[in-house]
Amino acid sequence: MTTPAGSTGARRDPACYPRLRFVTRPIPEALRAVVDDSTLVLADSHNFPLVRDVGETVLVTEPRADVVHGIRTTYRYEKVVAVGGCSVLDVGRACARSGSLQVFPSILSNSCLSTDRSVLIEDGVRSSRRTVAPVTTVISQPSVEAAHSGPGVKWTTSGLGDLFSSLSAAIEYQCPDDEAALPDVPITRLISHIPVVWAAVEWVLGSPAPVSGLDLRSLARYLHESSLDVLRLGHTRLNAGSEHLLCYRLQEKHHYPADHATHGRLVSIGTLLVCAMFSRNGGRHSFYGSVRRLYEKSGLPTTYEELAQIGVHREHILHGLDELAETNCLLGRLYRQYAFRMADEVFA
Repeated sequence: MTTPAGSTGARRDPACYPRLRFVTRPIPEALRAVVDDSTLVLADSHNFPLVRDVGETVLVTEPRADVVHGIRTTYRYEKVVAVGGCSVLDVGRACARSGSLQVFPSILSNSCLSTDRSVLIEDGVRSSRRTVAPVTTVISQPSVEAAHSGPGVKWTTSGLGDLFSSLSAAIEYQCPDDEAALPDVPITRLISHIPVVWAAVEWVLGSPAPVSGLDLRSLARYLHESSLDVLRLGHTRLNAGSEHLLCYRLQEKHHYPADHATHGRLVSIGTLLVCAMFSRNGGRHSFYGSVRRLYEKSGLPTTYEELAQIGVHREHILHGLDELAETNCLLGRLYRQYAFRMADEVFA
């Protein structure tokens, strides 16, 4: 069974929090300043050809537990540099020792840039486990801007989708595991748990620019600060809830292309469902209206038609929810109560 990314752990000393650094050189050039003979570079398929000559470099195609084991037992290294998207960053965190990791995200597609958790696949199942936070998260402005331009705006949308999953996670955080009813809490109390994410919500809704025109430095800061919340709190329950479990079920069952049905887009499905049910049950129509506008502004899917464009169909969602109904997560409890109607009311 997949476990939620909500495991607990001791809080870290703020002095040990990862630093966010922006550089004006492309990733291959910036890497040369930090790589030496004791460094192992991990790169995804997009970045591997660009950085393979910088030092000893391993191609990472999937965040699998056996890949992590293979790297740990095959290579001798003191430091790790991970370059690419969320999968290679997950593997980098799992392979590194404390104080030895730097990450170079080449896309801002997820909100775990600087966290100490990795989602790894073992026996076909994704689960979150505590690993190692980076010392520094380095954002190459020219590389990230190039990756997010044109069709690459999907990565901006994905990063926002993962960031906004804290909306549903915060709702679930307020809901006892043994209760079917959604929490009756004021919106002000809800957002007080996720100030960084709510600031990002207001930033997107208040921006006159479309999603393609959002400032990527600001997005990187929001994603980084959201990552640090995990270190501050010692758990991920306000960053990831059952919307992530639904995402994992969809990925495990249907194997969508990661560059099309991105992580943030898949996570956003469960987020919208939870926000819709929370709003309907408490008469919080203005909150749900704001979330719908946020999705439209961010380019996140709000209809079955839009979901079909990334390969996700109604029956996929219902099957995933039906599997979650066997668990005690919030989406599972809601599906036991409302069945397919909860999805159709949102996406039909």
